[in-house]
Amino acid sequence: MRVYAWSWPDKSEEQIRRGKEVASVLRVPHALGSALSTRGMDGSAAKDLAGQSLQATTEALGEPQGVEEAAAELLRGARRGRVGIICDYDVDGATSQAILVETLRAILPASSTKPIVVVPERNTEGFGPNARCLNRMVFKGASCVAVLDCGTSSGRLLDRFHSSTRIAPVVVDHHPSHADPPPKAGRLVNPWVTGAPDPGQQGTLCAAALTWFVARSLIRQAGLSARETVILRKRITLLAALGTACDMMRLDTPFNRTLIRVGVKLLADPRVRPPGLTGICEAAGLEGDPKADDFAWRIGPRLNAGSRMGESDLAARCLRSTTVRGARKLADQLDEHNQARRSQSDEAAQELEHSPDLRVFENGPVNVYLSGVATPGTVGLVASKLVRRFGWPAVALSKRNEGSLAGSGRSTLDFDIGAAVFAALEEGILLSGGGHARACGLEVEPSRTEDLKAFLHEKFREDAGSDGKPKQPTHLIDAVLHGEALAGETMLAIAEAQRRLEPWGPGLRLPIFGVRKCSLDRRPRRRKEHVFMNLACGERRF
Repeated sequence: MRVYAWSWPDKSEEQIRRGKEVASVLRVPHALGSALSTRGMDGSAAKDLAGQSLQATTEALGEPQGVEEAAAELLRGARRGRVGIICDYDVDGATSQAILVETLRAILPASSTKPIVVVPERNTEGFGPNARCLNRMVFKGASCVAVLDCGTSSGRLLDRFHSSTRIAPVVVDHHPSHADPPPKAGRLVNPWVTGAPDPGQQGTLCAAALTWFVARSLIRQAGLSARETVILRKRITLLAALGTACDMMRLDTPFNRTLIRVGVKLLADPRVRPPGLTGICEAAGLEGDPKADDFAWRIGPRLNAGSRMGESDLAARCLRSTTVRGARKLADQLDEHNQARRSQSDEAAQELEHSPDLRVFENGPVNVYLSGVATPGTVGLVASKLVRRFGWPAVALSKRNEGSLAGSGRSTLDFDIGAAVFAALEEGILLSGGGHARACGLEVEPSRTEDLKAFLHEKFREDAGSDGKPKQPTHLIDAVLHGEALAGETMLAIAEAQRRLEPWGPGLRLPIFGVRKCSLDRRPRRRKEHVFMNLACGERRF
């Protein structure tokens, strides 16, 4: 196991003052206020953290450019015939299509207008729209096509499709355009392309949140009243929150934090949950008081398991299912896939433990690992394990049946791994590739793996800090606990305050506390997953 460097805070008088201010605004123990001040938070930022209404944060964020036009195009298409939907196979894509399907059902409930949904096959087709998906839309009689959580970098394909069919695609996506230009035909909602050079906080929206904006516009343009859509509005908000949490979007923005908080409350209401999400919750054993972490750690893995195990459309089918019986059957299938995925992941982890490259991985700066047991669907989990263990960005590779290598990458240290992969694609190193700042997917010939490794290392060095030195994996201690702060009731108050301030995650990770000048007073005792120990700090015992 890698031993990380620990960075202890050296608090200035200004940071101490800010810590007291943050603790006062949030009404939390001083230790938690001190931890948040280490990250630059002041009283003003603490007010955002404390919580606002979804309406207030939505108004402050502003409606992304192109939403009204995209909704109008979809409404015209739905009134002419059937809407075709192509979505990505992950949770963000599945929730995006569910939001749009739920909205179209409310606007035009006739069965003849039932949307057509096609999902690219993860293990054989990879990310983004393709000719098979588009041809199926035409075959089934689509009058317009929505492309969700993908499509920005498929401009040439979508423009050719429009030229041959006269169907203008509506693309709702949050991935930047790199290797291939965005489509010229149709409508595009993507703050990274259609907005200002710096999209600001709109750039932190996932596809589900962007689709949520489009759905709200659809409801307005169709003239539906609030009374007619009371459950629909709550349901699409719950789905947008699920997509935001599972796509690991930044949580230091008021809109994303508020959206997830509202979503957690809605998750507890069985009247709001779609039948498929209720089935997933039952399979996951989620009862009573849900937590923000339940989205990403209990619901998300099950929805993602279908695509990882060869059924890429299973999550989308489950979330748009209308019957309890059918939804529960799909949820059970996803749960079975999740168990099989965990088994494969455990096997890959065991393989990693015996890899001769373990010592090399400690040095980074971007680790590239070829797994002999991982599949294209589970290789992303291996990349995540590499990041957690060694602290460096990582790409894990597995063999495809046709001889090429499928890869999945995860980032850390503020390294934009998606941009690096797009650059490698432009250099001709990769067969295909895409992604965003925190995660990527790619395909490479076995003979080019060393070229890929060297290219990623160079990109990391170019992305070094302002002092020119490469960034290093480190753990930052946000606050030091002293004296009475270690007492049981104070520690419990800190934990309860952290729970109240959920969600924590990218951009706002859970604080790390440190203790100095202490020792274990007694050998730790283990009971199942818990560890009990006595801590000696001077004359005090805790």
